Amino acid sequence: MVVTYVSQEKIIILIAAAAAVILFVLITVRMFLRVPRYPYRSRPILTRREYGFYLLLKREADRRNLLICPKVGLKDLMEVSCRRNYMKYFSGIAQKHVDFVICDRNLEVLFALELDDRSHDTREAEKRDQFKDRAFRAAKIPLKRVRNYNEETVRELFRGI
Repeated sequence: MVVTYVSQEKIIILIAAAAAVILFVLITVRMFLRVPRYPYRSRPILTRREYGFYLLLKREADRRNLLICPKVGLKDLMEVSCRRNYMKYFSGIAQKHVDFVICDRNLEVLFALELDDRSHDTREAEKRDQFKDRAFRAAKIPLKRVRNYNEETVRELFRGI
């Protein structure tokens, strides 16, 4: 029978190596099983200005038994009627929205609203606004723009409904 002695140093090195391997395996497995972290956090649907406008809209809409839908995508309000160039026209509406849509109780759209501010004064914004105006006209959905608002201007938006 042969008895070999392993020095304490070798035992410590073997234990450290085994610990390193186990640690490496655990980290690798954890990376593969880890749920991806997305860089998102919640934020309010409306800005303070939009919310103030919404409160006035709501008062007027409630009087008429109407619904307000905030931040509605154009692609949810209209569809592309030209199949030949579908993607060309769809891309024009796919990423755009309006601030509010006023609907009846059956969710039939009565009109859409844009709350304009200084950000609409740039040349680029003007082009986007013109595109939106034309798209809504083509879809036969009234689009109303409001820059400054108060109770009277909000009441005026609902006249005739």
